[in-house]
Amino acid sequence: MDSQAESSVPAEPAGAARRAAPGRSLAGRLVVLVVAAAACALGAWLGAWWVPFLVGVGAGMLRRAGTPLSRGAVWPAVIGAILGWALLLWIMALAGLPAGATARTIAALGGLPPYAGVAVAVTLLLAALQVLVGAWLARAVTPARTAIARPGPSDSSEDPPDVRIGQV
Repeated sequence: MDSQAESSVPAEPAGAARRAAPGRSLAGRLVVLVVAAAACALGAWLGAWWVPFLVGVGAGMLRRAGTPLSRGAVWPAVIGAILGWALLLWIMALAGLPAGATARTIAALGGLPPYAGVAVAVTLLLAALQVLVGAWLARAVTPARTAIARPGPSDSSEDPPDVRIGQV
């Protein structure tokens, strides 16, 4: 009777177990988001437009290093870069600097409609793209962590276990 009760209980999907792993916490993603936003805002304030690229490289290296923040660090970094640039542009506009007029002029010179919102949207999109390219580059050039080889069935004199296609 116990075997029937156990077989009627559906197994938990593998994806749900992966999502609940401790290395993928909301707090870790929030840390990445805040650090990315602060770094990008400071870089924008200093005129270093390339800082989102470095943030992306850092997020990509976290992914390859296998740290507790390794999984899910790129998208919070993208959102942080967008928030960092948007926050600085908003602060500049509130301080009375001609951010809107400058954005309209840059948009018109760039062949875009001469609206400040268009230039701001393109600026935020470029910050996001820099993070994504930086993460892609870091993941492409850094070696992946390799698993430690353990003696398996091929190392012993026993026959290998019966593994069917689709089983992991």
